[in-house]
Amino acid sequence: MSKGGKLPRNVADSHVHQINVLKVMSSGAVLDAGHVKEFQLNDISARCGIKDEKETQRYLYILEGQKLVTPMPEGDFTSRTWRLTGNGVKAVRMIQKETTQ
Repeated sequence: MSKGGKLPRNVADSHVHQINVLKVMSSGAVLDAGHVKEFQLNDISARCGIKDEKETQRYLYILEGQKLVTPMPEGDFTSRTWRLTGNGVKAVRMIQKETTQ
């Protein structure tokens, strides 16, 4: 990350959207007793400003492959409900740390 929390110019739009999906899902993601909040696909799309839910779902699939998010119930890739994994929470914290420096 560059200073001021901005992404370098050469970062692909796909990567920017993936980061935005993680950031949206991180808002209030961890509830009491370590329970992780679940998000609906349409809510993730709307909050990220992505008009096409299929595109949002594609980003979720990419993030799932990196073990950062998972569908609910786990393994159901037709699910419209998703949540951050423990690794996803850690990744978001690292992103937030980098963007605040």
